[in-house]
Amino acid sequence: MIDQTELIKYFLLESEDYINTLIEGLEDLENKSFSQETLEALYRATHTLKGSASIVKFNKIATLAHKLEDLFEAIINKEIQQDISILNIVRRIVNSIISLINEVSQYNEERTELDSNLVNLIDEIIRKKVILQMEKEAQETYAALPVINSVRVDLSIIDNILDILGEIIVQKNIINDREKELKSLVEEILKSGKKLFSEIISFSDRYWLSPLTDKSKVLDTFFTDFSDLEFDKYDEYHIFTRKIAEITNDINEGLNELISFSENLSSNFKNLGKEIISLKDNLLSIRMLPIGRLLNKISEAIKDTANNLGKHINIEIKGGDIKIDKPVFDLLYEPLIHILRNAIDHGIETPEQRLAFGKSEKGNIKLHVKKEGKYVVISITDDGKGIDIEKVKERAINKGLLNKEQIHYMSNEEILSYIFVPGFSTSEDVDFQSGRGMGLNIVKTAITKLKGTIEVFSEIQKQTTFTIKIPQSLSITNLLIFKSSDLEFAVPINYIEEILTIEDFPDVKNERLINHKNRFIPIKIFSELYFSSNGKPLEKGYIIIFNFSGIRKALLVDDILGQEEAAIYSLGKFLEGLNQYLGYVLSAKGTPRFVIDPIKIFEEEFIFTLPITLTFESTSYTGRVLVVDDSISVRKSLQTLLEAKNLKVYTAKDGLEALNILEDKNVDIIITDLEMPVMHGYELINRLRKDIRFKDLPIIVLTSRGTKKHQEKAIDLGADGFLVKPFDEKTITELLNNFNIIKNQIF
Repeated sequence: MIDQTELIKYFLLESEDYINTLIEGLEDLENKSFSQETLEALYRATHTLKGSASIVKFNKIATLAHKLEDLFEAIINKEIQQDISILNIVRRIVNSIISLINEVSQYNEERTELDSNLVNLIDEIIRKKVILQMEKEAQETYAALPVINSVRVDLSIIDNILDILGEIIVQKNIINDREKELKSLVEEILKSGKKLFSEIISFSDRYWLSPLTDKSKVLDTFFTDFSDLEFDKYDEYHIFTRKIAEITNDINEGLNELISFSENLSSNFKNLGKEIISLKDNLLSIRMLPIGRLLNKISEAIKDTANNLGKHINIEIKGGDIKIDKPVFDLLYEPLIHILRNAIDHGIETPEQRLAFGKSEKGNIKLHVKKEGKYVVISITDDGKGIDIEKVKERAINKGLLNKEQIHYMSNEEILSYIFVPGFSTSEDVDFQSGRGMGLNIVKTAITKLKGTIEVFSEIQKQTTFTIKIPQSLSITNLLIFKSSDLEFAVPINYIEEILTIEDFPDVKNERLINHKNRFIPIKIFSELYFSSNGKPLEKGYIIIFNFSGIRKALLVDDILGQEEAAIYSLGKFLEGLNQYLGYVLSAKGTPRFVIDPIKIFEEEFIFTLPITLTFESTSYTGRVLVVDDSISVRKSLQTLLEAKNLKVYTAKDGLEALNILEDKNVDIIITDLEMPVMHGYELINRLRKDIRFKDLPIIVLTSRGTKKHQEKAIDLGADGFLVKPFDEKTITELLNNFNIIKNQIF
């Protein structure tokens, strides 16, 4: 669950926005006019600030914000004269709020007592409907807000930056290839230059020292008195040789400078590559969240499940400080909680059973996380019943998935991977009597969407371990580049276990099977899948071995060109039917490389990848709730509370966003605020009740407006319940029980 410190962090972030809205709004009132739009903006800011402060129990800030809210409401309703003379009083209240926020930032609590004279003055103004002033009033100036070393950034902005970074990485890859071409060109020039130098030196040696013939002697009257030994004389060959030697030296110096330039440029390219990688890592870190937050939240829900079943468990979490990308974080919740629920329901025994087996009364579950390069490995281990592999074999044969001969050559790891087949179970009532059972295909499908793998290991009556390996981020993909039929392709390295050479398996084309590490691995030849091989003999090539959650498959390709990081581009609507491709990347020459989906290549061999109608939300949660509130503190607090109750929570900051969510998501109940920007709660209720799809959907109003007038209007429009902020866990739980939202469900 989110602790108080984290809630305070959220409060400080949003309170800064509200204070800035108040300051800017007051300046507009003073310098322009008392416009309805500005007054309503000020009213909304104070209202939301009041609610946020109430959630984190900062009652003094909530009280002052409430006074301002009432004051602005009276001004909007023209119960009080719209006069700038009241603005200095408002500034004093804002300053008091800022001072309290500074104390919260420094001490995590409010320490200064409220100015009773100021509070009483506001009460008097509202009661008497007249502007009053304090004695010896001076012009009020604003105090400084606390310095917060963080800002709120829309995730779409980060996504856009990462898209641009993807383009930069493509250009970096192009530069790397150009650098290789440059090196090759420089080497060719040096090679040719050495040949030229050798010929010139040989020519010079032959002609420079050779004596002059009578025909080539130069007649010069100045040297008639000197013999050849007394004075050097040069003919045209000597002069030409001298010039060639000088030019050769110049070329040699130029080549040396070219070598130095090439080496410096390569060094610059390498540094640029390092800086781009550093930039990518830092950008991704903005979106990273410690996985411990997720594991702690899940562990709380699992403990409740265990208690309801009369089982006692210890949960050990290691590696919780390892961070993962937010999209991965969000998608990982469902498969993890599904595995853990299966561990509680079908793995961990009751205290009596455990004692009978000589185990401790409490079951033990270990959630261990570690990093392996750019991947995160999560292992989930319980010391329960384990999985009876003999029953798995029996069931696999009965369902026609395997025969006895195949099982003879399969490892236990590969046999256990069949528990991910839809509906696979060792008992007729769709339940694993020995440990695991239904629904694990849903887990497998979710992990596959994350471009990850999952494997299971088990010892009967000892333990079961699920090992999940996923990328730390989905933004940039690591690709293996290979060639087939003179065309270049790419494949994500997520599933690649190792690469072998064809020389070690000379009969692979005929047998379509290799025996590697005591495993028989079937092979497909890529060129035969996508091209015609025309019977051309396969003289060389590489075997790429994939690991699909314990099942090994192999693909034979012509050549391996290397590895790259790249952003995968969509094929677009025109080619969207080519589902064997994940998309494409660009090579250095600007030509597209199709990115192969390895799962699609072997799809007909994976029964567990068949489409299923089950969804996570129908199996992982007891209900679905939509929370609509413009305060992030309220949304976060409610979300944490409800998720601990095993509920799926969607959040929206206003009525319009809530309507958009309802177009795509099914929910069991809506909890909404009344006063929100864009679309307020009354309009949301009105629209929902006019839509036949939502006419019976329970709607609860959660607002700080507790008057009878507000309540009656909400009920008249169709609300089913009315709560006044601040709320507590008991009230929310009772409410959900009344609407049968919290209920037991079998997984």
